[in-house]
Amino acid sequence: MSSAYESVVAVFVARFDLDAEVVVPEATFDDLGLDSLSQLELATALKKRLGVVITDEKLSEIATVADIVALVEKKGAAV
Repeated sequence: MSSAYESVVAVFVARFDLDAEVVVPEATFDDLGLDSLSQLELATALKKRLGVVITDEKLSEIATVADIVALVEKKGAAV
């Protein structure tokens, strides 16, 4: 697994008290029990921890954990 993936999983675990084992690449927000407010909280946590800014528009396009990891890698976050 990439360091970006591990960093994203760490954010999910810390912010939403999830087990790392459930935060798999193909998991959706629904799979993880996250509603639209939780998605905004995720975007804020990613900005604070990794320096990645995710716009509301981009957030609406994200479907899975893998999508988030890809975005983090694309934006060259400090992981």
